[in-house]
Amino acid sequence: MIYYLLLAVSIVLCVCKSSVYNAYAKKSPAGLSTVFRFNAMTYGIAAAVALFLFLFGSKTVSVSTLLCALLYAVIVTSLQTLSVMAMKVGAMSLTAICVMYGMMIPALAGPIFWRERLGYLQIAGILIMAVSLWLLKEKPSAQNKTSQKKWLPLAFLCFLLSGMAGVAEKIHQSTPGKEEKEVFVFSACLFMLLFSLVATLLTRKKGQTEKSSRPLLLLGLLSGLIVGFYSMVNLTLAGELDSMIYFPVANGGAMLLTVLVSVIAFKERFDKARIAGVIIGLIGILCLSLPI
Repeated sequence: MIYYLLLAVSIVLCVCKSSVYNAYAKKSPAGLSTVFRFNAMTYGIAAAVALFLFLFGSKTVSVSTLLCALLYAVIVTSLQTLSVMAMKVGAMSLTAICVMYGMMIPALAGPIFWRERLGYLQIAGILIMAVSLWLLKEKPSAQNKTSQKKWLPLAFLCFLLSGMAGVAEKIHQSTPGKEEKEVFVFSACLFMLLFSLVATLLTRKKGQTEKSSRPLLLLGLLSGLIVGFYSMVNLTLAGELDSMIYFPVANGGAMLLTVLVSVIAFKERFDKARIAGVIIGLIGILCLSLPI
């Protein structure tokens, strides 16, 4: 029962994370350095959260945990950077859905590498979700044609990286250091903080001075708190639930909530094709989750 409660927490945190990313993307100045600086704030706070949780968790540190944390850090740093960049030129809902649909990668990896269940209904679910993605795509127009050309490759990369992040979690939870969750998250956040600080310095223009307003700093703080707890919850669920249950249900619930938040809070519009895409996507997620 506790893991299904954590699943609900994961869904809520995922939507909160996407909302904060979108708010920062729409309010922050243009330029890569601002994105990397936001990443640095996020992962610095997330590392502090993981360090606090470390006091109540496993005190051992294995090489496998550090290596998995490094791999995870490279993937997630790239994912967050590209997610914010995609939201700068596209809709929050569509970007977040592409990130969530990355679950198809670890969902397939479960049966292939961890001998988890895969039936005809799960295969049908993946195909249905592919149709859903096609329906959810933004229709080109004279006004958004340039933006869509920029958004599409970013969204596709977000899809791949999101899936790879899920696989990295499963890999760690298959190692002897699977109980070192707090160490994994803390180490990954430190790596991501280091990557982001270096990237900020490399992308900052000569003589450029950057000032953050209080709202942007608060968004960075909030993002770090969310990412810290979200990472811990997801790592726990990845080790305890089958991929075909955890990834589809978590991301399916988050997708539905994200659509509602994007319409209500961010005033994004959904035409009939996109509404059909969301409904079909939820059907695909249900197919993935049924033990048949």
